[in-house]
Amino acid sequence: MATDEFYATRSIDGVRIVVFRQSHILDAVAIERMAASLKELIDHSEETRFVFSFEPVEYLSSSALGMLIGLQKRCLQRRGEMKLAGINDEVMEVFHITKLDTVFDIYKDLPAALEAFRKNL
Repeated sequence: MATDEFYATRSIDGVRIVVFRQSHILDAVAIERMAASLKELIDHSEETRFVFSFEPVEYLSSSALGMLIGLQKRCLQRRGEMKLAGINDEVMEVFHITKLDTVFDIYKDLPAALEAFRKNL
């Protein structure tokens, strides 16, 4: 398992799992650093399938939403897939209001997201 200040990662069945470590993803400078780090991860990972787990996240800024859109584009450029999991009701409301719930594949929790990947094999 790899860990940095923003997230921890591990692989399960050929899927790279990224678990955010902070409850508030709000600071624009931190989000830029996180985005750069995650783009590197996507670009250099053996896996092309990713699950981003939001279980500890209570708040997201619009900059964080922009980061996720950029990460999705990066995954697609590598012919990969990206799923989101473990988003709480308050954060999910932001996805709903911005219509991003129609853009991302969102699952209740990590096992559900992994199962969705298994069904697509």
